[in-house]
Amino acid sequence: MEIDRHALIAKFFAVLRNLNHSKDDILEVRKFFELLSEVRTYVPPTVEFMTVLKTYRPKLFQEFKTSLIPNSRMQMLATINFHIGQALINLGITDQAQLQQAIKGR
Repeated sequence: MEIDRHALIAKFFAVLRNLNHSKDDILEVRKFFELLSEVRTYVPPTVEFMTVLKTYRPKLFQEFKTSLIPNSRMQMLATINFHIGQALINLGITDQAQLQQAIKGR
């Protein structure tokens, strides 16, 4: 099943909003990032997703990062430092209202 870029971005923010600070959160995050490996028609914004996760859910990001296989492609991507402002712009979020909607759903 192929998912277009806009739907993928919407799915990412939906996953982020639905996290409930439980031990199952890491499974949801892992499942989402596994979905990225199935995308074949474009390069998914993986670094941007990780940057947003690192900024807005830092504890979960650290848990996710430590769960990755050392020296794997995903683990290497998780170590990249990217500016949050540029990550949000790359994901199509250009103002405060869009950010509120994406992160908090309001």
